[in-house]
Amino acid sequence: MSRIAPLERPWPDAFAEAMARTMPPGMEPLMLFRALATSPRAWAKFSAGTLLDKGPLPLRAREIVIDRTTARCGCDYEWGVHVALFAGRAGLTPEQIADTAADASNPDLWDESELALIAAVDALLDRKRLTDDEFAGLRVHFDEDQILETVQLVAFYHGVALICGALDLAPEPGMPTLSEKGD
Repeated sequence: MSRIAPLERPWPDAFAEAMARTMPPGMEPLMLFRALATSPRAWAKFSAGTLLDKGPLPLRAREIVIDRTTARCGCDYEWGVHVALFAGRAGLTPEQIADTAADASNPDLWDESELALIAAVDALLDRKRLTDDEFAGLRVHFDEDQILETVQLVAFYHGVALICGALDLAPEPGMPTLSEKGD
C-alpha cells in the first residue's frame, strides 16, 4: 500500500486534469501520484518538476536512463511501472530490460550511444559527477539539450526512488519487479 493513505475518488479537478494528460486511457492513477496528491503542495512541486513531457531524448534513450536509474536505486515500484508501460514502446528486448537491473551492464546488448547513457547513469549515481571522458562520451552522440535532459532524468528518478522508498510503495498490481527483471 503506502505509508501515506492515497487520494481517493472523487479526484480534485486539478489532479483529474493532470491524470487525463498523464495516464493511459482507462488506467487508474498510479499509487505514487495518489499518495503525493494528498498534499497539494507536494503534488504541485512534484508535477512541476517532472519530466513526463516529451523531451529532447528519443523514447528509447529516455527509458534506458530511467530504467537504469530506478534499478540502480533499487526502486521496484518505478522500474516496474516504466518496464510495463514504456519498455515495449521503446523497443527494449527482454535481455536489455533485465540488463538495466544488472550490476554490470553487458556491452553486447547496447549500441555505443546507449552504453554512453548507461555509463553516465552509473557515474552520476556512484560518484555524483561525470568525468571529462564520460561527458565527452555523451557529447559524441547527444547534443547539449539531450545531455542536460539525461542528467535531469537521473536526478529526478533518483528522487522518485527516494519517495517510493520513504512511502514503502509496493509495486503496482501486475507490474514486474527487479527480482523478476522484466521476465
